[in-house]
Amino acid sequence: MISLFLNTSSKYLNAAVLEDNVVIKSIYQKFDRDLSKETLFEITKLIEDVNLKVENIDEIICVRGPGSFTGLRVGVTIAKTMAYFLNKDLYSVSSLDVLATSCKGKIIVPLIDARRDYVYSAIYDENYNILFKEQYIKLEDLIKQTKTYNKEVTFISYDEFEFNTLEVKPDLNNLFKHNFKRKENALTFVPNYLKKTEAEEKLNDKRD
Repeated sequence: MISLFLNTSSKYLNAAVLEDNVVIKSIYQKFDRDLSKETLFEITKLIEDVNLKVENIDEIICVRGPGSFTGLRVGVTIAKTMAYFLNKDLYSVSSLDVLATSCKGKIIVPLIDARRDYVYSAIYDENYNILFKEQYIKLEDLIKQTKTYNKEVTFISYDEFEFNTLEVKPDLNNLFKHNFKRKENALTFVPNYLKKTEAEEKLNDKRD
């Protein structure tokens, strides 16, 4: 089983070709604002580097969010298009699952900065069972929640906070050892933003 993994939920592009859930080759590179321009080229090159054609891919696994609104739209659009026109199975995983399985700890807390003292986060135990489901939450409320477990907490994030967080080094082999994949329909699959876009929030404010 050949899988193509695609994660554009942050300023980094993380893509990989896997065989039976084991990484053959991957890319993890910071692109910032150039992410939308470079993603398709980079994944095409990645497939060619392992002497495959896009038709050889059996399934596509895309990160559904939460994270960068623009980045998620890029990745989801590419994944949906490939899955539909190549008639391939499409699956999704959470960006928080990707972060959590990139480290070890008694209590694992992936963080994505959502601005204005809010984060996207979830809480996992040492076996990557979800103790606190993913949500858009005020950072101070999340910190209070972590203290209820009375165990050492490991924070991991692409972003900078006023406390120590682990640097992200994606461990996709570990990610796919756990049952985080969710089957998607290529026609109806949409990003999971966990909150409304700023434009939607402003529109609702005007209506109120």
